[in-house]
Formats: sequence, structure tokens, C-alpha cells
Amino acid sequence: MPLDRQGRVIVSDDLSIPGHKEVFVIGDLAHFALGGLPPLPGLSPVAMQQGRHVAKNIKSLLSGGWTTQFDYFDKGTMATIGRNRAVADAGFMKFTGFLAWLAWLFIHVIFLVGFRNKIMVLLGWAYAYVTYGRGARLITGRNWGEKKGE
Repeated sequence: MPLDRQGRVIVSDDLSIPGHKEVFVIGDLAHFALGGLPPLPGLSPVAMQQGRHVAKNIKSLLSGGWTTQFDYFDKGTMATIGRNRAVADAGFMKFTGFLAWLAWLFIHVIFLVGFRNKIMVLLGWAYAYVTYGRGARLITGRNWGEKKGE
């Protein structure tokens, strides 16, 4: 299958592999670019839209139909940039700071599956927020508190 410089699979306009209409690639593994535009980024909103589109294409193929071209609708981009700070760009509206951070939190929780998952994530985030917990930890395989040879 054809790959780009980053190792992503170059897909057809329906997200299938060229020459194999029954095999689809989506998300950050897919290099999808139409009309000379840059490829779509490996972000969750892109993958979610691609997943829904491929599901429809598979359903169509199973019922004897054909696939359709994927058209991405850019709903915007959000990113946290610190404690109580984020940036949001929804095309028609751009905002930063605490309001953007709350929007980022709310949107991420909305897209989680299941009420229990939403509650657990909110509790985990609340605990990390109150305790100033860090999200990432490094595991080095060595206990730095012990002396060598003990």
C-alpha cells in the first residue's frame, strides 16, 4: 500500500486503500488529502467523522451499494496550554483563557461513552486539579532512593 513520508497510508477519496475498496484506513494512520490541500491532521474529531463515514460505506457495500467520498467538516480546534488556560478556534469564534479551558473540559466529557466513565474522569480531573497532580509520570526502572548494591 502507498505510504507518505510519515508512514501514513495514502487513501482514496472514500478512505479506502487504492485498489482495495473493501479495506479502509482512518484516523492518524490515514493520509487523506483532496484537491492539492494538505492532509487532514491526526486529531480525534477527524477520526470520529472518518469512522462514521466508513461505517456508512461498509453498510452500503454489504447491501450491494457503493462507497461515497469523505467530506470533512472542520468544527474547530481546542488545546489546553496550562492550568486554567486553553485556546479554542471554532472558525467563527476564537477565545482563550479560563472560558476556553472550561469549554475544552466540557466538550471532552460530553464525548466520553457512558455515565460512569464521565463521572470517573471528572473526579480524576478534579482530584488532579485540587492536588496540583501531574498528568504524566516517568518510569525509569530504577528506585532512586536505594543505594546501588543494596
